Amino acid sequence: MDKIILITGLAVTVIFALFVYQSEMRQQEKIVCFGVSVCLGFFSIALWHTLRRQVLEFSDFVCRCIDTLINGEIPQISEEEDTLSSKIQMKLDKLSDITHSLVTRQTNQKQEIQQMVSDISHQLKTPIANLTMYSSMLENENLDGSRRKQFLSAISSQVEKMEFLVEALAKMSRLESHLISLKIQPARILDTLLHGVMQISSAAEKKRITIEIDCDEQLMLPHDAKWTAEALFNIMDNAVKYTPEGGKISITAEPWELFTKIEIEDTGIGISKEHYQDIFKRFYREGKVHLIEGVGIGLYLSREIITQQGGYIKVKSEEKKGTAFSVFLPNQMETS
Repeated sequence: MDKIILITGLAVTVIFALFVYQSEMRQQEKIVCFGVSVCLGFFSIALWHTLRRQVLEFSDFVCRCIDTLINGEIPQISEEEDTLSSKIQMKLDKLSDITHSLVTRQTNQKQEIQQMVSDISHQLKTPIANLTMYSSMLENENLDGSRRKQFLSAISSQVEKMEFLVEALAKMSRLESHLISLKIQPARILDTLLHGVMQISSAAEKKRITIEIDCDEQLMLPHDAKWTAEALFNIMDNAVKYTPEGGKISITAEPWELFTKIEIEDTGIGISKEHYQDIFKRFYREGKVHLIEGVGIGLYLSREIITQQGGYIKVKSEEKKGTAFSVFLPNQMETS
């Protein structure tokens, strides 16, 4: 476009000069007209130079924005008046937001996958090493019957641990990828609580732990009974694991205005305040519980399940005195 303007301007200047030269004007008039034609020529050159500079500046601006987008960053675009340049800038701004969002999401997903693979590898390393060791010991022909039975029992225990870990990882993966569709519908919360208590009753009896439940039999709450029972069981299971013999676990359900609070309180070893958020991370286990069986995934699953139902979990604890987990589930189903 700038070249067309320059050529057109110069052509008009030359034609006008030739016309003046061949005309029968007086000498003074011809000088004035020649002056006008020269000014017209300079004007064309100046216009061409200005337009060319603006086009180059705008092209450089667009290239810088695109390069910034390619590098995964957001270009700094200033707001201008309602011009063609500002409209293009607005489009680039929207494009940069979308591109940056996609890049960030892909980066986060890549990091999550890498972290998950690393965690799974770490968790499977110990049982696999134990299986290899016990299997090699069983190959000893001079091994007596009692020792052989002991090693077989150890192998069985490690296989059970691996099965539990794989099942927990499968649940975690399905929840995170939203392959599980929670069926939220009104149901008695007491039935859900009892379902979780039944799964811990045997372990609680072995440690002579008393379990008390305070819940209105008629209390109805919209929730996915199966997966909510899974979430509550994980919390109850931790309560049994970390409560000494002869301890107590209290389970209460109390309806509030917007949420129903389900509290699971124990008289266990407690949790350090600085680790309140850490305990909900994948595979996290506090240093003082490493000798107690577990893989550190139960509370992570519990929070995922409750969060996907529009609820949340709070924890309050005092070391050597006990812990209280409060699960809040909304009283009304969310409408889409």
